[in-house]
Amino acid sequence: TLDQVDLQNDFVNGSLAVNDSMVAVQNTNELRKKFDVVFLTRDWHPADHCSFWDNHPGAEMFSVKKLKIPDGNEVDQVMWPRHCVQGSNGAKFHPDVKILSTDHVIDKGMNTQVDSYSGFFDNMKGHETQLRNKLRALDVSEVYVVGLAYDFCVGSTAIDAATTGFNSYLVEDCAKAVAEDSKKDMNRRLKENGVVQIQSSQVPMAPK
Repeated sequence: TLDQVDLQNDFVNGSLAVNDSMVAVQNTNELRKKFDVVFLTRDWHPADHCSFWDNHPGAEMFSVKKLKIPDGNEVDQVMWPRHCVQGSNGAKFHPDVKILSTDHVIDKGMNTQVDSYSGFFDNMKGHETQLRNKLRALDVSEVYVVGLAYDFCVGSTAIDAATTGFNSYLVEDCAKAVAEDSKKDMNRRLKENGVVQIQSSQVPMAPK
């Protein structure tokens, strides 16, 4: 299956736009022709979400702040610009993204107190989305992950695909990163977790 991660307006040309994001969109549209089953994950945040810098008076955008989570522990949280608020235009899939009525949409990031990069779990692994169960129900064994951003939500989804028992691939020319340093760190984590990094030209056609 193809898992298109967070190809939403705010990440393409909105409040948290990723450089060269339209290249990821265009390459993904071409790649999806090889797949019969396509999933789309999306950030679907409440307005008071913990990751929004303007919900923390005095915080600086893109800084890292210690936050207390529901289990009492503290975690490092990036202070992101407000993005992908439920029902907003920024949360909609970008109009150039090809979407079919048969595609499966997975919402994430709905817990006010915990951020969610991966399409499988929140960042603390306290909540699981429907993604794994739906993939298992469809007898999927291989997951090809694309979208925005490579160094956060795409990479995290690919890692969780691998650690939950799927053969996981990150299609590099269909994903773009926020920053080079975090991309390098994500590449290390991808290798450590057995995610295969490939180009879209290497992805086989789905068997008919």
